[in-house]
Amino acid sequence: MGCGSSSSSGTDQSINKVKTKEVLGNHNSITAVNRSQTVKSTKVKTSNNDKTRTTSSDKVKPSAKSNDFKLDLDEFKDIDEHARQTPKSVENSINELANYLAKPAKSELETIRAFYVWICNNISYNATAYFGGESAAREPIDVLKSKSSVCEGYARLFEALCLAKDIKCQKISGFSKGYGHQLGTILSYQTKTDHAWNVVFVLGKWRFIETTWGAGSLDDQKTFVKKFSNFYFLTKPEHFIEDHFPYINNDAEGSKEWQLLKRPVSLEEFSKTLKTTKFAREWGVIFPSHKHEVVKVDRKASIPIESKQNTLVSVKVNLYNSNTELCNNSVVLVKDNGSKCTITIMPKEIGKYTLKVYGTIDQSQTGMPKLTEYMIDCTSTEDEFMPYPEHNRFYGPSNDCNIRGFANYDSIPAFQICKNGEFEMKIKTNRTVKVSAQIYETDGSRSSDFIMIEQLDDSVCVKARFINKGYYKLTIFSELEGNDKYSEAMNILVLNKVGSKFSTPFPKTYSSTKEYKCHLIEPLVRNIPSNSNVRFVMSSPMIEQILIDGKVYRKENNETWDVTVKTGDSGEVKVSAKTDINSKTSTSIYLFVVDSE
Repeated sequence: MGCGSSSSSGTDQSINKVKTKEVLGNHNSITAVNRSQTVKSTKVKTSNNDKTRTTSSDKVKPSAKSNDFKLDLDEFKDIDEHARQTPKSVENSINELANYLAKPAKSELETIRAFYVWICNNISYNATAYFGGESAAREPIDVLKSKSSVCEGYARLFEALCLAKDIKCQKISGFSKGYGHQLGTILSYQTKTDHAWNVVFVLGKWRFIETTWGAGSLDDQKTFVKKFSNFYFLTKPEHFIEDHFPYINNDAEGSKEWQLLKRPVSLEEFSKTLKTTKFAREWGVIFPSHKHEVVKVDRKASIPIESKQNTLVSVKVNLYNSNTELCNNSVVLVKDNGSKCTITIMPKEIGKYTLKVYGTIDQSQTGMPKLTEYMIDCTSTEDEFMPYPEHNRFYGPSNDCNIRGFANYDSIPAFQICKNGEFEMKIKTNRTVKVSAQIYETDGSRSSDFIMIEQLDDSVCVKARFINKGYYKLTIFSELEGNDKYSEAMNILVLNKVGSKFSTPFPKTYSSTKEYKCHLIEPLVRNIPSNSNVRFVMSSPMIEQILIDGKVYRKENNETWDVTVKTGDSGEVKVSAKTDINSKTSTSIYLFVVDSE
């Protein structure tokens, strides 16, 4: 969330030019500063009873981006618990609170951590002041007493705690991409700044502290939701610049160094650059080809997603038009491999859309956090719009296909083209895998009648029939080891170029059809002509005899039957089988329907 109360005058302290020398060592080491220094007085009101005191704070020029230091959050368990258990009796003044929080700290780093944890857990965001234009506590002592403020108060309180323990810290004002940020907005230096945060000097370098966003966020009902976040504690500069742009004392050039980047960005570039959420930044999710938040679409656009640091086990997308109506028949998400997937957008109409991308690295997580949001500016459309089936998750194999027994799942294209309505896909397996499948059309209807599955010891063959031209979703279900319930194993997006010449389903099959590893060559349609000679060709390594309407047929050669049968006026033709010729019973494997004239 931004704070409209921050002014563009920026921090109360100027940036002072001081040469620094980093001293390597443990966390208890103190940074040596070669001071050709300028010292600025800072007025800090520490309690209602204290007079305003003046402290001297050496201002260190922010160094260029250097190698990042690693934080082990587990090392903060004791100091975090100490901060959370702070008694009310020490919250009467800034000095008293700072002394209590810093007492068990083994280093400045732990002291800074204690300040961050206490503020994020004890100060609530004043949503009423933010939305209603009312006054909110801003002086550190007033924020301490009221336990509520906006970003200015959060930043001032953190700065005051640091100054109380002689830790170099500054409040920074600037622009943010927080609550209420409008995609496509280009900021200028005439725009009023809307947010405040801190920089703190620790372990020989400046790093960002954002207690306002570390404490929680505003929801869609404009209510503050308290939720502690570690992400905004000493955030990496390359992550922080995605939604924070410093602008101090109306000094655009001088403010650049507080980006803490080797190559600072301009305000225009900041405005245009895509903002990913803290989850995307923590997990290493990037959008390499579309780095601006507005995407121009001429008929169609493809936006790849990469995740090299963590595997996204699930991703989903939602596309909304300018009336906030869901348009997911114009967007599809295809998995390229374990770490990459591609969003394809093909709007039905010209106009502006909002694309929201969600994802998670945890299969057990309920709900998926947002990764980013784009504005889609569509200037032209395809001559023939073909909607996608309703499916806002990614197409491709699930991440547990290996434990399901599929061998070559990584090589199965998530998007496939069918030229004539007759589709076949062979999947290799490590063992006998029980599967089922369904076809989903763009109107949401589904069918298993136009699917036929044939099973072998080391593979599964899925045959599908598409009656019409267009996109289809083919979903393969299978059992997981230890669970006899079928669940989604993979989703395949199929573009069918020409509808099948057959408008009827496949023959009806049974569990024994797959169990006996039956392979039907013809007829591949359920409805067969009446009063006609119909040829039946099939094979099975397990069957000894087949029966067609009760008449027994033996194998012609090896495992194949090639039988011609004269059909009647109407009714059904049932094909059954025996795996033991001495058995008195047979098992159904196919059922056909005779079309009456």
